[in-house]
Amino acid sequence: MALVTFQILDGMERGLVYADIPTPFTIGREEDNAIQLNDERVSRFHVKIQEDKGRIILTDLDSTNGTRVNGRPVQLHVLEVGDHISIGRCLLVFGSPEEIVARARELNEQDEESAAKSSGGKAGPTGRGQTVAESQQIEEGYTSSNLFGVEEVLFPFHPPPLPRELPLAQRAQLTDLLAFIHDELRMVIEAGEEANSKAKQNKPRVVDWHTWQQLLRLEMQIAAYLREAAEPDQP
Repeated sequence: MALVTFQILDGMERGLVYADIPTPFTIGREEDNAIQLNDERVSRFHVKIQEDKGRIILTDLDSTNGTRVNGRPVQLHVLEVGDHISIGRCLLVFGSPEEIVARARELNEQDEESAAKSSGGKAGPTGRGQTVAESQQIEEGYTSSNLFGVEEVLFPFHPPPLPRELPLAQRAQLTDLLAFIHDELRMVIEAGEEANSKAKQNKPRVVDWHTWQQLLRLEMQIAAYLREAAEPDQP
């Protein structure tokens, strides 16, 4: 049984801190919820919070208006300290102020260590005319937030880790699934051509209509996978 804390940032309960709540529990409009949110857009029992193998899992309980984490709609999601959860008009943050400060300090230390390694132990601009932070983004890979300037993303800190406790057959299935997505994306990337542009840097690349439709079909297939994984018993 894990103890978790939620802070209410917006809504009728704004400013309240629900500290050290034992899991599992629910959040919703009814009094029987561990966290009650007085908002007609919140379902009677909106989400469930539970612990599984050391991770805190949020599950949307087929709510009428859905649940968003860091601005993105979710049905099933592994929470991390600092995540923002939107339920109706209410905005909650997962973790206590102390936990969030500790996570920020940890992330800053990791950034500083990576920056020191990438600059040979020296802070400051890199030899390519970029700051250390900019160099890190290129060398360590982009996320949707730092690539497109998007603020509301589901994983603002880093991509989610791969599950480690899977048996051999499920690991093989996961490998096949990721290989399928990887191959589909590679075909789209290889089909792209540099557009005629006066820009010296960051020239756009274009794909034909059929390739674009292939990318849209892939996104729809991934959406179907997400729904099937979150609701395996649904037809």
